[in-house]
Amino acid sequence: MSDTPRVVRAIDVDISAAGRVSQAIEDLYDDTLDVVVVRRAFDAASLRAAGERLDRRDVDPGWARPNRRMPAEDIELLGTDAPATPTYEEPRGYSLDTYLDSAARHREGVQSAFAIDFDPAVEVPRVLGLFAGGRPVETARASDGRSYAPMTLRRLTDGKQIGPHHDYHFPLPLYRELAPQLDTQTLVSYVVTLRRPDAGGDLCVYAVTPQTPDAPKMPNGYSWDMQAVEARFHSVRITPDVGDLFLLASGRCLHRVDKIVGDTARVTLGGFLAFEAGRGRVVYWS
Repeated sequence: MSDTPRVVRAIDVDISAAGRVSQAIEDLYDDTLDVVVVRRAFDAASLRAAGERLDRRDVDPGWARPNRRMPAEDIELLGTDAPATPTYEEPRGYSLDTYLDSAARHREGVQSAFAIDFDPAVEVPRVLGLFAGGRPVETARASDGRSYAPMTLRRLTDGKQIGPHHDYHFPLPLYRELAPQLDTQTLVSYVVTLRRPDAGGDLCVYAVTPQTPDAPKMPNGYSWDMQAVEARFHSVRITPDVGDLFLLASGRCLHRVDKIVGDTARVTLGGFLAFEAGRGRVVYWS
């Protein structure tokens, strides 16, 4: 084992140079890259208009709030009310049927946020495909053909944040059917920015993996000691703009989102992706 301290390996490219990182998903999987930031990946005007509509205080498009029990992490969701992650409402994860039923009920929630000139069901897999090494990119499905939610919209308002965590969800109930279909070596998050907050909202990524020995925790053994993490481990801070995409090896790298400050929310679109077993295609869901 190398004694060289681990660093967060990040690359920042414009969409015009996407060919430089056409194997980015494989590189994220193979632990040779941790973060890819793609500037101007999507049409900023279309996304900005959607972000502004979604951040109106006089209209609620149907935000679900499964983390409202923890006010500091009360992220609002559109596209599902039973996400593919642990929540404070359901810390052990939702059942497969609950998740799939929610995905079906809320299928139009994401599309309705955009004008007719932008179809996320077309644009998201098209752009992800630029980094898939020529592989097809398709929405994950259960064995009976039911579709997983391909993506969700997420809003973080003033004072809200996403605390430090790793995304490795395969033990959750709704993944028991999906996991055998996939290469579960890691999990990759994809996130697109629709609205940038007045302050805060940066993505902070740390060179701390689930296998890092003696990773700093608080005395309760559960919460991260972020002062110690930031003092001892390499990190990168990313400030995405509207239309930017980032891909993150979120199952491997500890990460968080800074607290939002101000009246303008952080609005994003995103989810997770993984290789199918055998790496013949990429599937994505949220």
